[in-house]
Amino acid sequence: MVSIGRIANSTGRLLFDPVFTEKATEAIKLSRKTHGWKNFHKQVYDGFSIAEKESLRQNPNLWKGMKNSLTTFPGAVKGAWSNAQGFGKFKAIGKEFWKRMPLIGGIVMVGFELPNILSAFQDKGLVGGITEVAKSGSRLIGSMAGFAIGQALIPIPVVGGLIGGVIGEWLIGKIVGKSHTEKKQEMQEALAQSNNAEQQALALQQMLAQQNNPYAQFAQNPYGNYNIPQATMTPQQIMQLQQMLYRGGGLNNPMEQDFMAMTSGINRLNYMV
Repeated sequence: MVSIGRIANSTGRLLFDPVFTEKATEAIKLSRKTHGWKNFHKQVYDGFSIAEKESLRQNPNLWKGMKNSLTTFPGAVKGAWSNAQGFGKFKAIGKEFWKRMPLIGGIVMVGFELPNILSAFQDKGLVGGITEVAKSGSRLIGSMAGFAIGQALIPIPVVGGLIGGVIGEWLIGKIVGKSHTEKKQEMQEALAQSNNAEQQALALQQMLAQQNNPYAQFAQNPYGNYNIPQATMTPQQIMQLQQMLYRGGGLNNPMEQDFMAMTSGINRLNYMV
């Protein structure tokens, strides 16, 4: 059986050693031209085996090889620019960058996965965090393996590798499931939608209650549907006006202004009394 140490070493070389990706791409490309699509899965396995051996030969110490690849990059770019002519300068620089692209891509992807892993440790504890490490590592492996295979099948610099990397990560993601961050975000969105639906249901219930009760709106605002004019005279002014009306025409008794009282003779009875 393959030891855990070898699996970890092979995984690290796949993620961070540009030699591994380069040799795997070359071996798979050559094998496919020779054998076509026959037993393609075996061609891929053989290609990665060849890449691992070449990676071990050129970089016996993986971390030292990573450091060397990164530290020599500025000098390699400067030398490529000086030794090339015209537009060949850009091609030479692109070649140096391409050699280290798997390493840079692996570092960037690990950086993106770190917040997800830390969040899993914080929310689910040690077991949940370790589980998320395994899932994130599987997605990274799928992405880098897809990068090498895609570059072998689609011989367009960068394009083939990117397409293969996206497909590889997607396939592994279907196997290991969604990340902790994705699940957490989905739960938050579901909770927000639930709260919104509850608020809408409450508003609808209140609206229906008002429609079924014709006095509900009047009870909330009894003056809302009426335009009641404001008083323009004080009570004292109204009293004075009443007295002036009663005394108008020399009539001192309000009964003297009553037509029925005048015709019935009540006024005369009052005088007699």
